[in-house]
Amino acid sequence: MQLLRRVIQFCLGIEAVGMIGSFALQLFTLYTLKTQMTDDDLPPYAYTIMFAVALILPLLGAIPTMAWWTLRKGKPSARRWTLAASILNILVMASGIQAAILMARARALPIYAACGAIGILGLVAFWRKDAAAQATTPPKVLRLSGDGTSAVTDYTSQVVSFVILWLSFRYWRQWSDAQGLEQPGFVGGILLFQAAIILNTFIHEMGHYVAGWASGMILRRFQVGPLQWAIRNGKWNFQFLMKEFYGGAVGMVTPTLDNIRGREAFLIMGGPVASLAVWAIATTAALGAKGHSWEPYWAFLSMCAAMGWASFVTNLIPLKSAARYSDGAQLYQLVKGGEWAHFHIAFAMVASSLVTPIRPRDFNVSTINRAADFITQGERGLLLRLFACIHYLDAGRVPEALASMQSAEGLYEQSIFEKPQDICAEFVFINAFHKRDLAAAELWWQRIESLGKTDRDADYWRARTALLWLKGEREEARAAWERGDALAKKLPAAGVYEGTRACFAKLRAALDAPSALAFDPMLVAVEA
Repeated sequence: MQLLRRVIQFCLGIEAVGMIGSFALQLFTLYTLKTQMTDDDLPPYAYTIMFAVALILPLLGAIPTMAWWTLRKGKPSARRWTLAASILNILVMASGIQAAILMARARALPIYAACGAIGILGLVAFWRKDAAAQATTPPKVLRLSGDGTSAVTDYTSQVVSFVILWLSFRYWRQWSDAQGLEQPGFVGGILLFQAAIILNTFIHEMGHYVAGWASGMILRRFQVGPLQWAIRNGKWNFQFLMKEFYGGAVGMVTPTLDNIRGREAFLIMGGPVASLAVWAIATTAALGAKGHSWEPYWAFLSMCAAMGWASFVTNLIPLKSAARYSDGAQLYQLVKGGEWAHFHIAFAMVASSLVTPIRPRDFNVSTINRAADFITQGERGLLLRLFACIHYLDAGRVPEALASMQSAEGLYEQSIFEKPQDICAEFVFINAFHKRDLAAAELWWQRIESLGKTDRDADYWRARTALLWLKGEREEARAAWERGDALAKKLPAAGVYEGTRACFAKLRAALDAPSALAFDPMLVAVEA
């Protein structure tokens, strides 16, 4: 049901844009007729009817627009607006089908059928009173000082993208009419457009990958739409992420920090350059399609050209989504340097421990702390503080580690993570084994259990072992340790995984220690 609500919200947004575009097109048509035709060519009432239709369109479009906007913002009135938009869609379907029967024309029937499906499914998805509250809304965007993004650039990118696509499709429609090319139907056009989005996304991300590979980086993640391949616990895994149906991502790490800013900038520019190449190749092929073997595919090529140009331009605009920066924003930060340079170097340094022997104790903690002093909120602020904590623990500096962990815990509620289990497992282990705070460890463990589906990986069993050990349940702790240690031994020979194996060695020593010594009140008080 949650997925259905997200789909309905997306469809309402498309309807709102379509209504606005139809209103602009109607006014343009009215203006053209008025200036290029005489009163004898059209009866006077024709202009009146067209003007009335032009006024009705924004009034009708206001309903799906308000439904989409209130859902996006999580407003209490979202359900009422969505139900109103659903009923309007059903009425459009009914009137459209009747008009098609009376006029004996069925070309627009797929559009009316789509409106009816949106209306019926909208009633089903939002009939319950708490449905709007459960609908997915974008998390609040936390902007950092000097990151190059703003609400203005976010909205500007949406306007620019819409204008590019609208002008491109308008040009291709006029060009195809002049060439006498066959136009795809409504359903076929929608499917071709979706295929063009996916293909452009794939080539854009491949551009990132090729640029990163050429600069000596190692691939760890590749995502196109809902399809994601990523290395987790040393192995490639595939996931289907319905929450991220559009967009893509490439994750690459560097084995060396030499000229890291230049190589990251080269990696980032690979995506927009690939989109620009899509535009150039698809435009050339579409313009030359007439009379060639690929003529039946001209519509798909034109859509690829439009998407390639829109992707190239909008990706270079500095944007900030809930958890990611656009290519333009990252380029701005890399070129700007200063504190942002320490931020990118800190993350690159930590990521390198996934593919090199560098252990957390080898991190340059001054670089991490300097970046953490600059970035004081969100998931990036949390991760920087957690990186410092793990460094201190691996170096045996427990008091400093606990102070960094406490700062990181305070940022969890405002952070967004694809795998929150990993963060919670770290907090469980540190609170249980190093801080000996049973209440805090159990709180973070409850958060892991509330996630529903969890990965029973080495970090999961490490946290479980530490919690059971602190509770005095030694037999259960030993069983959890055995499962976790077996998984830890299978992890690759890289620095971060060596740190994990070292944690299991410390847990084994604690489990083998006499029970009275492990829970000596004075020892616990001193270490806390």
